[in-house]
Amino acid sequence: MEKHFLARIAGLLFIAVTMFVLAACGSEETVTYQAEENGISITLTYTAEGDNVVKQVSESEIEYSALGVTTKEEAEELLAPLVEEYQNINGLTHEIDYQDDKVVEKVTVDYNEADASEIAELEGSMFEGDPTEGISLEKSIELIESQGFEKVE
Repeated sequence: MEKHFLARIAGLLFIAVTMFVLAACGSEETVTYQAEENGISITLTYTAEGDNVVKQVSESEIEYSALGVTTKEEAEELLAPLVEEYQNINGLTHEIDYQDDKVVEKVTVDYNEADASEIAELEGSMFEGDPTEGISLEKSIELIESQGFEKVE
C-alpha cells in the first residue's frame, strides 16, 4: 500500500516529465498549467521551441496529510528514496523544502543538458516512444489536461 501510494505521489510530483515523440521548429513559447487535488498543488511550466519542449519546471506544495504523515521528519523519511533518485542527474535540478505543515518542491529539467533517456527512467516519469527523439509540447499538454490540469492565463 505504501509503495503504491509513494508511486502515485511520485507520479503527481514529477508528471511534468512527460515524454512523447514529435519535435518541430519554431519560436519559443512558455505555457503554465496548474492542478490542485487532496492537499497537493502543482504548477507546471513548459518552455518550447515550436513543439519541442526545451525546459520544464514543476512546482509543488504537498500538505503532510496528503502524504499520510504528520511531521517534517516523517515526510523526510517517506520522500528520501525519491529525493535520492533525483540527485546527480545532468540537466535536472531538484529542490525540496520541508516546512511546518507541507513540502515545497521544485523540479527543473533543461532538455538541452539532460539525457532524456535517463529522465524517462525516473519514478513518476511517463513517456511514449523513444525519449531521445524529443518531447512534444502538444502531447504533453494533452496528457496533463487529461490529468485535470488547467491552463493559467
